[in-house]
Amino acid sequence: MDEQTMIYIGIIAGVLLILLVQYFVSRKANYRNICQKVKEQWGKVSDREYTLEEFDKISHYYEQHKGERFSIDDITWNDMGMDDIFLLLNTTGSAIGEEYLYWALRTPEFDEKVLKRRSELADYFRANVSAREQYAVCFAQMGRKKRIALADYVHKLKEMPKTAAWPHVLAILLLIGAVGSFGIRPAYGVGILLCAIIFNVITYYKYKGDMDVYFQCMSEVADLVEYGIRLNRIDVKAEVLEPYQENLRETCKGLKPVRSQSWILSTKSGVGGSLMEAAMDYLCMMTHLDLLMFHRITKVVKNKGAELELLMETMGRLELGLCIGSYREFLGTFCEPVFHRKSAGTLCCQEIYHPLVENAVPNTIRTDKPVLVTGSNASGKSTFLKTIGINAILAQTIYTVSARYYETDFCKVYSSMALSDSLETKESYYMVEIKSLKRILDTIGDEIPVLCFIDEVLRGTNTVERISASTKILESMAGKNVLCFAATHDIELTKLLCDLYANYHFEEQIEDNDVLFSYKLYPGRAETRNAIRLLSIMGYDGRIIENAQAMAERFVKTGEWSLK
Repeated sequence: MDEQTMIYIGIIAGVLLILLVQYFVSRKANYRNICQKVKEQWGKVSDREYTLEEFDKISHYYEQHKGERFSIDDITWNDMGMDDIFLLLNTTGSAIGEEYLYWALRTPEFDEKVLKRRSELADYFRANVSAREQYAVCFAQMGRKKRIALADYVHKLKEMPKTAAWPHVLAILLLIGAVGSFGIRPAYGVGILLCAIIFNVITYYKYKGDMDVYFQCMSEVADLVEYGIRLNRIDVKAEVLEPYQENLRETCKGLKPVRSQSWILSTKSGVGGSLMEAAMDYLCMMTHLDLLMFHRITKVVKNKGAELELLMETMGRLELGLCIGSYREFLGTFCEPVFHRKSAGTLCCQEIYHPLVENAVPNTIRTDKPVLVTGSNASGKSTFLKTIGINAILAQTIYTVSARYYETDFCKVYSSMALSDSLETKESYYMVEIKSLKRILDTIGDEIPVLCFIDEVLRGTNTVERISASTKILESMAGKNVLCFAATHDIELTKLLCDLYANYHFEEQIEDNDVLFSYKLYPGRAETRNAIRLLSIMGYDGRIIENAQAMAERFVKTGEWSLK
């Protein structure tokens, strides 16, 4: 071998060495950053922001797995502001973790054993820092997916066509032959190698273009298996972890060939791009090595749908446990729910509060009847309904309630609160409202009790018909395996339904020309109103205020409206 060839080989070897050093330095720095972030994140709210497109992507696992079982519908999810609750809990590091968390929050459990297992795992991670951080770091290294949901990648593998290996074997042999030509005719070796590289790159993009979607799917699946194996390698012995570790062992055993051949396919989103990764891309272009590996792994993965689903579920359950543990640390005051399986008409909450409201005022209620909540504007009626509703969902999903004590039955949660008219369907507010209420009425009578929340029943129509229709709708919900919480400004309802519904209210005080709210719940109906007072505080003409007040007082005395 002549001196010039030795120089070329030395230059190539030097560049490769630099790239290799840079790659490992980058990986080590990234690992340190992940470890630090995991420690800082525990017990805190994530500052990660999501676009509407990303939120839609996260929901795909839920859409694919909800099946026929009960789940929180879109109206209730939006009424309760559950997107914000998801963000509050979402301290996940991986795509499967956040997708599984979203699925869990939208799919309440009716088996307390399942909920207790989630709770036990969360408490284990709270008590065992080393194990917690090892699992959390592994999930953070796995990272999130930017293009589509991980569940979509796995689902799409079912459509994957068969591929041929011979074009890629030929590409490798052609390159080997071109390199071998150096030893025979060094003068022509460079030209032959260049031609071989150009041919391989052109054919690479042809085959890669045909299989690009499935190639990306396989890359993500390979990444999933890789991190499943890493999780399985975490050397932690605990009874609570055994079911998850067993699932990881069994699924990874069947998918082990994927791991041994996946190093060239994986796109590790937890590690930033590097020169080493760029060099691997060029290597694949020249050798078709990733396409050849893709063909081999396809044979393994094609019929492994059940194993992949179990692997995703197991990893999701583990990271859900981390999220619940971190959420409990964030709350400070919380309790595990007590499900008494008596009837839908009993609910006991002690010092329950809204997890998203800073310095929230806790309230206590015990009722064996449906509830009507009255009070002035902005006094806390809607927030109270959401407080009960959110915690009812969290009780049956993460077995965690922001309260001192919480007891009720397993139930289906529905609401009709934050409605609006629809421009798409050209439906008025009233039509949207009665359809929303109808879906609740249609569920009454099922074996599973219903817990529902209604804010301002039939606000979209006139007073006479609102009072009469609201009375009959709420009456139909009483004593029929349903517990209804309804907020209203219509005091008439509290009198008409006093035998069927328990009355509670919120109060306010006027001090220094300002309205002050305590946000405390009191038994009985509201006796004060503040709408006209607010007009005064906002600087409306005094004559308007005086005449409006007089008109209201006449109606209270006579039951009739009159201008004078």
